Amino acid sequence: MNRTNIFFGESHSDWLPVRGGESGDFVFRRGDGHAFAKIAPASRRGGLAGERDRLIWLKGRGVACPEVINWQEEQEGACLVITAIPGVPAADLSGADLLKAWPSMGQQLGAVHSLSVDQWPFERRLSRMFGGAVDVVAR
Repeated sequence: MNRTNIFFGESHSDWLPVRGGESGDFVFRRGDGHAFAKIAPASRRGGLAGERDRLIWLKGRGVACPEVINWQEEQEGACLVITAIPGVPAADLSGADLLKAWPSMGQQLGAVHSLSVDQWPFERRLSRMFGGAVDVVAR
């Protein structure tokens, strides 16, 4: 099964595969660099839907996060299309440039941690997340 044809149709050549990541989803960057698509198999559809829901919830709460452009579900899986956040990926920075970027990354981390836990509508307790972290480290 070619997931890119299912979700992108004839325009699949406009999307370039992105290497890396830990979710097991297939990630693509649109040719113009302004959007990303994540394609999850049916077994991971719920995880990708959760990511979509968290991004929608974060929007407008003072945290720089991608905007959800499109969501599509098919029998084979799901596809989440999001905007790219302006800037340069931290992985592409030299050590010196990364040090210059730390203040803005710290501000974003601070913005996330300043959100009220009482208003967070998602289950993300450490006890639940720890198993996923163990799996990532094991790979």
